[in-house]
Amino acid sequence: MRLFLSIWFFCTFAILLNAQSTQLLEFETETTDIGFVKKGDLATGAFTFTNISDENVVIDLVSTCECTDAEWPSEPIAPGETGEISFTFDSTKKDEEESIDVDVILQNVNKEGIPYFYYLSYTYSYSAK
Repeated sequence: MRLFLSIWFFCTFAILLNAQSTQLLEFETETTDIGFVKKGDLATGAFTFTNISDENVVIDLVSTCECTDAEWPSEPIAPGETGEISFTFDSTKKDEEESIDVDVILQNVNKEGIPYFYYLSYTYSYSAK
């Protein structure tokens, strides 16, 4: 049983490592801090990326919470090109500091037919006054 679990662990680890080693986009940063925000303020930020693959990349969806509006390129991003996912945070919809997820899903799929995805996030400092 112990041998079986060890083999299973190493196979699973190898599959996950291989799946994550083939990325299409490279982000300058996957987390950012947009600074101090007062209740009622709108704050903006952006994630810049480069297509490091040898194929065109199309962003299918950028998913955020109800407090954030995101914009991203609708046209294919050619190999070597850079792009930006910009966002606007509406502080009227929050009452405390927290980390906000920005999930990026591509139309491009890996060998198993699973879309590539990226987990980004931003933080902010908050004041109710």
